[in-house]
Amino acid sequence: MRAVLGVAIDAGEVCAVLVDADVPVLGPFDTQRWPVGDRAEAEAVSRAFTAMTERAARAEVHFTRAGLVAPATVVPDSGTTEVRTVGIDEARLAFLAAVPELDGVRTVVLIGRDDATVRVSVADLRSGAVLASVAAAEDDFGRIVPALPEAADEAVALAGVAPEALVFPDLRPGDVAAARALAAAVGVPFVTPHGGPWHRATGAALVAARTEPLPAPSSPSSRRVALLVAVVVALAVLLGGGLAVAIGGTGPSEPPRPADAARSVPAPSAGPGPDTGVPTAVPCQGDDTPQVRPAGWSVRASDPDLGPRPAPAPPSTVAAPPCE
Repeated sequence: MRAVLGVAIDAGEVCAVLVDADVPVLGPFDTQRWPVGDRAEAEAVSRAFTAMTERAARAEVHFTRAGLVAPATVVPDSGTTEVRTVGIDEARLAFLAAVPELDGVRTVVLIGRDDATVRVSVADLRSGAVLASVAAAEDDFGRIVPALPEAADEAVALAGVAPEALVFPDLRPGDVAAARALAAAVGVPFVTPHGGPWHRATGAALVAARTEPLPAPSSPSSRRVALLVAVVVALAVLLGGGLAVAIGGTGPSEPPRPADAARSVPAPSAGPGPDTGVPTAVPCQGDDTPQVRPAGWSVRASDPDLGPRPAPAPPSTVAAPPCE
């Protein structure tokens, strides 16, 4: 539940309601009226705020916003409750936009009684705008019936749109017959929404519920501090980028050293190894390639005589694989 308080001064009375803004189609769940009497309007509104706050607390209901249809000079000191003053037309249209009887209806002829003035207006419920409004003067007997048809025709012509329904939230005894006759003349149905006697306070509560709180204006000193911080941050970014470029660009770049090449060991050649006295096969190179190698070294003349020398061993041969 999102409870919101609505208060309105109407015809010498203070009307107060509590509305659940999450389900506005249900209308107010608590309503009260007090006569203004001999008290000032500011005192009467303050007493209404106090009484509704106490009633909500007993029901364990808490609200932090309130709408008030009254002059701004009578706004009470409501502590932590945020109070917004709402115009009569704004409150009426907010109420009519939420009632289920006008679901799907956009343009209406609205008869509104403000103190001693009766006005016939054409309003757009979706945008919350009054498209045209004409005052209907009362006759010598205080009746508005003779002036309503002419005022309605003029308002519709000024608005330039066709209405879909006629509503009269401020009905008084004897107004129903005149409203029905006017609806028949305009060619639209006459709709009487539920909760009409509370429509001003209910609409004020709905307007206050959908109003976001205004941000607190920042002081000049805080703006100067914020600007100084932004300048310092920008300078730090610029200087930091230039320093990084300067550090990265100083000194010649050293070419890569061939460390792997210096530490590498040359691979053995694929040719024949050194002569170890063991005959090895000679690769096939052709028909003239010799296939026999000596098995030992020759004896030098300076070597001592070791006795009879054995007969030299016949040379050994190694057969090479047949050449293809």
